[in-house]
Amino acid sequence: MIPARWIDLGRTDALTFHATYAGLAAGRQEDPLPAVVWGRVAAHVCLGQSQGMCELADALDVPVVRRPLGGGTVWVDDMQLSYALIAPLASVPPRHADWYEWALGPAIATYRDFGLAVERDAEDLWLAGRKIAGSGAATIGRSAVVASSFLLHFPRERFACAIAAATETFRTRLLEALALAMTDWAAHGPIPDEATVRARFQRALARELGWHAQAGAVDVAEAAEIESWRTELSEPIDAGTRRVPDGIKLNAALALATVNGSPALVRRERAEGLQGRHRVA
Repeated sequence: MIPARWIDLGRTDALTFHATYAGLAAGRQEDPLPAVVWGRVAAHVCLGQSQGMCELADALDVPVVRRPLGGGTVWVDDMQLSYALIAPLASVPPRHADWYEWALGPAIATYRDFGLAVERDAEDLWLAGRKIAGSGAATIGRSAVVASSFLLHFPRERFACAIAAATETFRTRLLEALALAMTDWAAHGPIPDEATVRARFQRALARELGWHAQAGAVDVAEAAEIESWRTELSEPIDAGTRRVPDGIKLNAALALATVNGSPALVRRERAEGLQGRHRVA
Protein backbone atom coordinates (compact mmCIF):
# COMPACT_ATOMS: atom_id res chain seq x y z
CA MET A 1 0.00 0.00 0.00
CA ILE A 2 1.31 3.47 -0.93
CA PRO A 3 1.03 6.21 1.72
CA ALA A 4 -0.85 9.26 0.42
CA ARG A 5 -1.45 12.61 2.06
CA TRP A 6 -5.08 13.63 2.47
CA ILE A 7 -5.33 17.45 2.53
CA ASP A 8 -8.84 18.31 3.72
CA LEU A 9 -9.57 22.00 3.20
CA GLY A 10 -13.09 21.78 4.61
CA ARG A 11 -15.29 24.62 3.40
CA THR A 12 -13.02 26.87 1.44
CA ASP A 13 -12.89 29.55 -1.25
CA ALA A 14 -12.16 29.00 -4.93
CA LEU A 15 -8.66 30.46 -4.98
CA THR A 16 -7.55 28.41 -1.99
CA PHE A 17 -8.75 25.14 -3.53
CA HIS A 18 -7.20 25.65 -6.98
CA ALA A 19 -3.98 27.19 -5.63
CA THR A 20 -3.55 24.35 -3.14
CA TYR A 21 -3.51 21.48 -5.60
CA ALA A 22 -1.43 23.49 -8.09
CA GLY A 23 1.05 24.56 -5.43
CA LEU A 24 1.43 21.07 -4.00
CA ALA A 25 2.04 19.67 -7.48
CA ALA A 26 4.48 22.38 -8.54
CA GLY A 27 6.55 22.29 -5.37
CA ARG A 28 7.07 18.55 -5.10
CA GLN A 29 10.56 17.07 -4.95
CA GLU A 30 11.96 13.81 -6.31
CA ASP A 31 9.95 10.63 -5.62
CA PRO A 32 7.12 12.38 -3.76
CA LEU A 33 4.16 10.58 -2.25
CA PRO A 34 0.75 11.08 -3.88
CA ALA A 35 -1.74 13.48 -2.36
CA VAL A 36 -5.46 14.18 -2.45
CA VAL A 37 -6.87 17.68 -1.97
CA TRP A 38 -10.50 17.61 -0.80
CA GLY A 39 -12.97 20.39 -0.05
CA ARG A 40 -16.39 21.96 -0.31
CA VAL A 41 -15.64 25.02 -2.39
CA ALA A 42 -17.62 28.26 -2.37
CA ALA A 43 -19.67 29.04 -5.49
CA HIS A 44 -17.68 30.15 -8.53
CA VAL A 45 -17.45 29.67 -12.27
CA CYS A 46 -14.36 27.72 -13.25
CA LEU A 47 -12.84 28.11 -16.72
CA GLY A 48 -10.48 25.60 -18.32
CA GLN A 49 -6.86 26.62 -18.78
CA SER A 50 -7.37 27.60 -22.45
CA GLN A 51 -10.62 29.52 -21.96
CA GLY A 52 -11.38 33.22 -21.50
CA MET A 53 -14.06 35.55 -20.22
CA CYS A 54 -15.87 35.55 -23.57
CA GLU A 55 -17.49 32.29 -22.41
CA LEU A 56 -19.34 34.11 -19.64
CA ALA A 57 -22.13 36.63 -19.15
CA ASP A 58 -21.11 40.22 -18.47
CA ALA A 59 -22.62 40.43 -14.99
CA LEU A 60 -21.87 37.60 -12.57
CA ASP A 61 -22.65 37.32 -8.87
CA VAL A 62 -19.87 34.80 -8.19
CA PRO A 63 -16.08 34.84 -8.71
CA VAL A 64 -14.42 33.41 -11.81
CA VAL A 65 -11.24 31.31 -11.66
CA ARG A 66 -9.31 29.95 -14.63
CA ARG A 67 -7.91 26.68 -13.34
CA PRO A 68 -4.51 25.34 -14.47
CA LEU A 69 -6.21 22.20 -15.79
CA GLY A 70 -7.89 21.30 -19.06
CA GLY A 71 -11.59 20.94 -19.77
CA GLY A 72 -14.41 23.42 -20.22
CA THR A 73 -16.49 25.86 -18.20
CA VAL A 74 -18.04 24.41 -15.06
CA TRP A 75 -20.04 25.57 -12.07
CA VAL A 76 -18.53 24.71 -8.69
CA ASP A 77 -20.16 25.21 -5.30
CA ASP A 78 -20.42 23.62 -1.87
CA MET A 79 -23.02 21.13 -3.06
CA GLN A 80 -20.13 19.34 -4.70
CA LEU A 81 -17.42 17.37 -2.93
CA SER A 82 -14.44 18.54 -4.93
CA TYR A 83 -11.12 16.73 -5.07
CA ALA A 84 -7.81 16.69 -6.91
CA LEU A 85 -5.45 13.72 -7.19
CA ILE A 86 -1.74 14.55 -7.37
CA ALA A 87 0.74 11.84 -8.30
CA PRO A 88 4.35 11.57 -9.49
CA LEU A 89 4.45 11.45 -13.28
CA ALA A 90 6.39 8.19 -13.17
CA SER A 91 3.49 6.49 -11.37
CA VAL A 92 0.71 7.31 -13.86
CA PRO A 93 -0.01 6.00 -17.38
CA PRO A 94 2.43 7.52 -19.91
CA ARG A 95 -0.34 8.71 -22.25
CA HIS A 96 -2.34 11.70 -21.01
CA ALA A 97 -5.48 10.24 -22.60
CA ASP A 98 -5.20 7.26 -20.25
CA TRP A 99 -5.06 9.33 -17.10
CA TYR A 100 -8.86 9.51 -16.82
CA GLU A 101 -9.34 5.76 -16.60
CA TRP A 102 -6.66 5.65 -13.90
CA ALA A 103 -7.80 8.70 -11.90
CA LEU A 104 -11.60 8.34 -12.12
CA GLY A 105 -11.66 4.67 -11.14
CA PRO A 106 -11.96 5.43 -7.40
CA ALA A 107 -14.88 7.82 -7.99
CA ILE A 108 -16.70 5.23 -10.10
CA ALA A 109 -16.17 2.64 -7.38
CA THR A 110 -17.49 5.08 -4.77
CA TYR A 111 -20.65 5.88 -6.73
CA ARG A 112 -21.29 2.19 -7.28
CA ASP A 113 -20.78 1.52 -3.59
CA PHE A 114 -23.85 3.72 -3.09
CA GLY A 115 -25.81 1.83 -5.77
CA LEU A 116 -25.30 4.39 -8.57
CA ALA A 117 -24.29 2.70 -11.83
CA VAL A 118 -21.84 5.38 -12.96
CA GLU A 119 -19.70 4.75 -16.04
CA ARG A 120 -16.81 6.64 -17.62
CA ASP A 121 -16.96 8.24 -21.06
CA ALA A 122 -13.54 9.75 -21.84
CA GLU A 123 -12.97 12.43 -19.17
CA ASP A 124 -16.59 12.46 -17.97
CA LEU A 125 -18.65 10.25 -15.65
CA TRP A 126 -22.19 9.38 -16.71
CA LEU A 127 -25.25 8.06 -14.92
CA ALA A 128 -28.48 6.99 -16.64
CA GLY A 129 -27.48 8.59 -19.94
CA ARG A 130 -26.42 11.97 -18.54
CA LYS A 131 -23.19 13.48 -17.27
CA ILE A 132 -22.79 13.54 -13.49
CA ALA A 133 -19.15 14.66 -13.34
CA GLY A 134 -16.47 16.13 -15.55
CA SER A 135 -12.75 16.31 -14.90
CA GLY A 136 -9.70 18.34 -15.78
CA ALA A 137 -6.09 17.26 -15.94
CA ALA A 138 -2.62 18.69 -16.47
CA THR A 139 1.05 18.14 -15.82
CA ILE A 140 2.21 20.61 -13.16
CA GLY A 141 5.88 20.43 -12.28
CA ARG A 142 6.80 16.75 -11.93
CA SER A 143 3.24 15.76 -11.07
CA ALA A 144 0.10 14.59 -12.79
CA VAL A 145 -3.03 16.33 -11.51
CA VAL A 146 -6.61 15.23 -12.17
CA ALA A 147 -9.54 17.03 -10.51
CA SER A 148 -13.24 16.24 -10.38
CA SER A 149 -16.10 16.18 -7.87
CA PHE A 150 -19.08 14.30 -6.50
CA LEU A 151 -22.00 16.36 -7.78
CA LEU A 152 -24.65 16.27 -5.06
CA HIS A 153 -26.87 18.97 -6.57
CA PHE A 154 -26.47 20.96 -9.78
CA PRO A 155 -28.07 24.45 -9.93
CA ARG A 156 -28.90 24.55 -13.65
CA GLU A 157 -30.49 28.00 -13.45
CA ARG A 158 -27.43 29.65 -11.90
CA PHE A 159 -25.07 28.03 -14.37
CA ALA A 160 -27.26 29.00 -17.34
CA CYS A 161 -27.30 32.62 -16.15
CA ALA A 162 -23.50 32.64 -15.98
CA ILE A 163 -22.97 31.65 -19.62
CA ALA A 164 -22.69 34.23 -22.40
CA ALA A 165 -25.91 34.35 -24.41
CA ALA A 166 -26.67 36.62 -27.37
CA THR A 167 -30.42 36.26 -26.78
CA GLU A 168 -32.79 35.16 -24.04
CA THR A 169 -33.91 32.41 -26.41
CA PHE A 170 -30.42 30.96 -26.25
CA ARG A 171 -30.46 31.07 -22.45
CA THR A 172 -33.86 29.37 -22.32
CA ARG A 173 -32.64 26.66 -24.66
CA LEU A 174 -29.50 26.26 -22.56
CA LEU A 175 -31.57 25.63 -19.45
CA GLU A 176 -33.58 23.00 -21.32
CA ALA A 177 -30.43 21.42 -22.75
CA LEU A 178 -28.75 21.19 -19.35
CA ALA A 179 -31.70 19.13 -18.10
CA LEU A 180 -31.07 16.66 -20.93
CA ALA A 181 -27.27 16.60 -20.64
CA MET A 182 -26.61 16.77 -16.88
CA THR A 183 -27.74 14.96 -13.76
CA ASP A 184 -26.79 14.98 -10.08
CA TRP A 185 -26.84 12.72 -7.05
CA ALA A 186 -30.09 14.21 -5.74
CA ALA A 187 -31.94 13.07 -8.88
CA HIS A 188 -31.20 9.43 -8.08
CA GLY A 189 -31.66 9.15 -4.33
CA PRO A 190 -30.98 10.72 -0.95
CA ILE A 191 -27.80 12.77 -0.71
CA PRO A 192 -25.37 11.09 1.71
CA ASP A 193 -23.43 13.03 4.31
CA GLU A 194 -19.93 14.16 3.43
CA ALA A 195 -18.18 11.97 6.01
CA THR A 196 -19.67 8.82 4.53
CA VAL A 197 -18.71 9.73 0.96
CA ARG A 198 -15.21 10.70 2.11
CA ALA A 199 -14.68 7.40 3.94
CA ARG A 200 -15.89 5.30 1.01
CA PHE A 201 -13.80 7.32 -1.44
CA GLN A 202 -10.72 6.74 0.70
CA ARG A 203 -11.44 3.01 0.69
CA ALA A 204 -11.87 3.12 -3.09
CA LEU A 205 -8.51 4.89 -3.44
CA ALA A 206 -6.95 1.98 -1.58
CA ARG A 207 -8.70 -0.66 -3.71
CA GLU A 208 -8.25 1.01 -7.10
CA LEU A 209 -4.91 2.83 -6.78
CA GLY A 210 -3.30 1.22 -3.75
CA TRP A 211 -3.24 4.60 -1.95
CA HIS A 212 -3.58 4.61 1.83
CA ALA A 213 -4.82 8.17 2.39
CA GLN A 214 -4.11 9.69 5.79
CA ALA A 215 -4.57 13.23 7.05
CA GLY A 216 -1.61 15.38 6.14
CA ALA A 217 -0.47 18.99 6.35
CA VAL A 218 1.17 21.51 4.05
CA ASP A 219 4.79 22.33 4.87
CA VAL A 220 6.42 25.77 4.76
CA ALA A 221 7.87 25.43 1.25
CA GLU A 222 4.54 24.15 -0.11
CA ALA A 223 2.67 26.99 1.57
CA ALA A 224 4.90 29.48 -0.25
CA GLU A 225 4.24 27.73 -3.57
CA ILE A 226 0.50 27.80 -2.88
CA GLU A 227 0.64 31.55 -2.23
CA SER A 228 2.49 32.02 -5.51
CA TRP A 229 -0.27 30.16 -7.32
CA ARG A 230 -2.92 32.18 -5.51
CA THR A 231 -1.32 35.32 -6.90
CA GLU A 232 -1.12 33.88 -10.40
CA LEU A 233 -4.74 32.69 -10.39
CA SER A 234 -5.86 36.13 -9.16
CA GLU A 235 -4.57 37.87 -12.28
CA PRO A 236 -7.13 39.29 -14.75
CA ILE A 237 -8.46 36.77 -17.26
CA ASP A 238 -8.35 37.73 -20.94
CA ALA A 239 -11.34 37.54 -23.26
CA GLY A 240 -10.03 34.62 -25.29
CA THR A 241 -11.94 32.81 -28.02
CA ARG A 242 -15.11 30.89 -27.35
CA ARG A 243 -14.52 27.13 -27.33
CA VAL A 244 -17.81 26.47 -29.16
CA PRO A 245 -18.56 29.50 -31.37
CA ASP A 246 -21.81 31.08 -30.10
CA GLY A 247 -22.44 28.05 -27.91
CA ILE A 248 -21.24 25.70 -25.20
CA LYS A 249 -20.20 22.07 -24.85
CA LEU A 250 -22.61 20.29 -22.51
CA ASN A 251 -21.03 16.86 -22.31
CA ALA A 252 -18.96 14.54 -24.49
CA ALA A 253 -21.93 13.95 -26.80
CA LEU A 254 -23.92 17.19 -26.86
CA ALA A 255 -23.39 20.90 -27.35
CA LEU A 256 -25.72 23.87 -27.67
CA ALA A 257 -24.67 25.93 -30.68
CA THR A 258 -26.08 28.60 -32.95
CA VAL A 259 -27.16 26.99 -36.22
CA ASN A 260 -28.54 29.24 -38.97
CA GLY A 261 -29.04 32.01 -36.43
CA SER A 262 -30.96 29.89 -33.90
CA PRO A 263 -29.83 27.95 -30.82
CA ALA A 264 -29.87 24.22 -31.46
CA LEU A 265 -28.82 21.10 -29.61
CA VAL A 266 -26.20 19.33 -31.69
CA ARG A 267 -24.56 15.97 -31.35
CA ARG A 268 -20.77 16.19 -31.34
CA GLU A 269 -18.64 13.87 -33.46
CA ARG A 270 -15.53 13.02 -31.45
CA ALA A 271 -13.22 12.62 -34.43
CA GLU A 272 -13.98 16.01 -35.92
CA GLY A 273 -15.20 18.10 -33.03
CA LEU A 274 -17.94 20.52 -33.93
CA GLN A 275 -16.95 20.45 -37.57
CA GLY A 276 -18.70 17.09 -37.69
CA ARG A 277 -21.81 18.12 -35.76
CA HIS A 278 -25.38 17.58 -36.72
CA ARG A 279 -28.53 19.04 -35.28
CA VAL A 280 -30.66 16.82 -33.06
CA ALA A 281 -33.16 19.28 -31.56
